[in-house]
Amino acid sequence: MKKAANLIAALSAVAMLSATAYADSDTMRCKGGIVSVGDSAGEVLAKCGQPATTTQSSKKVLQKDQAGPTRSITNIIVDNWIFNFGRNEFQYQLELQDGRVSRIQSLDYGY
Repeated sequence: MKKAANLIAALSAVAMLSATAYADSDTMRCKGGIVSVGDSAGEVLAKCGQPATTTQSSKKVLQKDQAGPTRSITNIIVDNWIFNFGRNEFQYQLELQDGRVSRIQSLDYGY
């Protein structure tokens, strides 16, 4: 019975760590400064240098007209940049929409 309770506790701890391994964040610290949601691609490159990997895609979004009920579908460019700061630091994935940081996600330790 005691072994089962210990096993459940250990599995719960692992599940909590796994769930938090990829957490959204509002900021990312680089040697050149702090990157925040809303920063431009140029600001990120100036503060952090080149990302380790990059991918680019497009995404369709529904836009509402401020003045009325008109809606339109537009394509936006979505860049995903991964920064690897080494074995003792976390990696970060940045999502940029139309050249601005829209999401910062903390990943696992770098390599």
